[in-house]
Amino acid sequence: MSSMEVNELDELQMDALRELGNVGASHASTALTKLVRTDILIDVTECRVMPMPALPNRFGELGSIFATLRIDIDPEGSRIFMVFPGDVATYLSDILLSRPHKAGRQMTEQDRDVMVEMGDICIRQYLVPIAKFLSMEIIPNSPEVSIDRITDRMRFPEMIRPLRDNDLVRVETNFVDKKKRFQGAIIFAPSRNIQMRTFKRFGVDAESQAAMMSKFGL
Repeated sequence: MSSMEVNELDELQMDALRELGNVGASHASTALTKLVRTDILIDVTECRVMPMPALPNRFGELGSIFATLRIDIDPEGSRIFMVFPGDVATYLSDILLSRPHKAGRQMTEQDRDVMVEMGDICIRQYLVPIAKFLSMEIIPNSPEVSIDRITDRMRFPEMIRPLRDNDLVRVETNFVDKKKRFQGAIIFAPSRNIQMRTFKRFGVDAESQAAMMSKFGL
């Protein structure tokens, strides 16, 4: 089955992907904490098998900008997105550059460069435990960055347009700092191959579940 076909996952399979994403996000948040020298925590990880209906409020208010980083992981279509509201992106950039933060300022090319470096480190750390657990080599591409303004929550910028695809499985984790002053999100869209490897390792693929059922005469 290709990654473009409709995915039908049961609750056990969604739990497996949630656990995989939760471990990856924990590594990414640890890397981000070290970079910005302030505690970055993760919120609840969710697995969704439906299109994103509209740009979430956590991306920012109408009229505000938000920054998206995307790394393509493999030729089969796996990718990871990191999304931050504009003020959060500049806040993190200012911390990394050791300069005072001015809320509401516009993002610059220097901020974009900082986001690329930060995203590259965090996303690669996200993938470390996943590659180890699945016993596979993952060599992601360099990150791309897009700065967009929210003018209509139903209108998706080009970089995150895949998030509204009907067939996309996405594993979402929110970032917050310890005072919950901001939110960001890391979104993992695994290819069908990575999904099937995950189900096999957790023993929730169709074959494993059928074998278990047969033991009980079902």
